[in-house]
Amino acid sequence: MVAAEVKITDLKPLPCPNMRVLDRQKFDLVISMRAIEVPAKKCTEIIQLLNRNSSQFSQLQHKPRLVQPCDGDSSRKLILVDENQTLPLKGQEDIIERTLDIKLTYENWSASQIIRAILPPSIEDTEVVSGFEIVGHIAHLNLKECHKPYKFLIGQVILDKNPSIKTVVNKLNTIHAEYRYFDMELLAGEESFITTAIEHKLKFSMDFSKLYWNSRLGTEHKRISDLIPTGSTVLDMFCGIGPFALPLARKRCHVHANDLNPESYKYLLKNIKINKISSEYITCYNQDGRELIENFAGQIDYVLMNLPASAYEFVDVFIGLFSRDTEKRKPPVVFCYHFADIEAPVENSITAISEKLGCSITPDEVHLVRKTAPKTWMTCVKFTVPESVLYAESQSKKIKLSKN
Repeated sequence: MVAAEVKITDLKPLPCPNMRVLDRQKFDLVISMRAIEVPAKKCTEIIQLLNRNSSQFSQLQHKPRLVQPCDGDSSRKLILVDENQTLPLKGQEDIIERTLDIKLTYENWSASQIIRAILPPSIEDTEVVSGFEIVGHIAHLNLKECHKPYKFLIGQVILDKNPSIKTVVNKLNTIHAEYRYFDMELLAGEESFITTAIEHKLKFSMDFSKLYWNSRLGTEHKRISDLIPTGSTVLDMFCGIGPFALPLARKRCHVHANDLNPESYKYLLKNIKINKISSEYITCYNQDGRELIENFAGQIDYVLMNLPASAYEFVDVFIGLFSRDTEKRKPPVVFCYHFADIEAPVENSITAISEKLGCSITPDEVHLVRKTAPKTWMTCVKFTVPESVLYAESQSKKIKLSKN
C-alpha cells in the first residue's frame, strides 16, 4: 500500500460510499509521518525536550504508538513528531530526522469517521450519525430517512466502537397505540432488551422494547425532584418505571405513582425493591390516570403529567374536581409536559392547556426542557389549577369557563 500525503490535522479514512457489507480492511490508510531516530536509552529525555503537541492524532479513537521500533535495531527507536515540531537536534549528533510510514486501520478511526466515509457525499455533515442514546448495554438510534440504506452498517460500526454496548436498535415511527412507546428494530448485536440504567444513584431495570425510557431526561428528573419540597404529596399520573417517583420518594415525599402500561408497572415495583424505597413513601397503581386523580381530590400538592405528546388532553380532569359543598381546599400545582412548535414554544404550550381547561392560565414557569426535533421543543408548564376550574359546576358538563 502506497503512503498517502495526508496532513495530520486532516486525518480521515478514504470514502466508501458504495459499501453495503462492512469490510474493515477498506479503511486501511498508510500515511507518511515525520520521525526522529534516537538511541533507545535517550527516548524519555528526548520526548521531554520535544514538548510534543498533544493535539496530534486527537481525532483518532486509537492513536499510533509515539515510540516505534527502528528496523529491527533494539538499540535505536523512532519517535513520531508533529510536522511543525521544532526538533532538539543541536548538539545531538546521534539523532537523525527520518520519514516513517504508519498504517492506520479500522481500529484507529472513530465511529463518526467510519460512518462519514460510508455515507455518500450528498448527505450533509449535520446528518451524520454521531450521537445516540445509551440505556445500559443498548445503543438507541433515531435514524433519518437518508440513513436507512446504511442502517445495518451504522449499527455494526457503533457496536464495534463501543465495548460496553451489546445491542444496537433503531427507533421506528410506529408508536404503541395504548401505551405510547416506540417500536424498534435490531441493527446489530444481541437481541437483548432487558437492561438497567443508572440515574442519580438509582438503578432502573426495564425491558426497553416494551416501555418508554429516555436517558437524556436525567437533568429534568433531578430538577423536578429538587423543586418539590420534602413531605409533599405528589401524584405522578404517567410515571413509567419511576424516574420522577423514586427520587421524590427517596427524599420522603408521599408519592402516588401510576402507569397504565403493565410492563412499566411491573418494573416500577421491581425498581422500588432494587433501590430499597420505603413503601411508607410510595404507592403504585396500574390504571387510567384520569380515573385515578378523582380519588385524590384535595389530597395532592403536586401533579406530574409527563406524557408530552398528549398530557394537555388530560388537564380537563381538573374541571369540577372539587365539590362546591365541601370546605375549601388547596389547589394542586401541576407540571404538564408538552411538545411545542419551536417558533413559539411557551405560547404554544400555554394555549394548548388553556383551551383544554376552558380558561386562560398564568403559569408560574414554562421551562424549555430540550429540543426533541428540528421544529419541536419539549416544555414543562408549571401552573396552579385555577379555583374557577376546580369548583366548576360539574366535570361531566362541558362548561365554557370565563377567563380569570
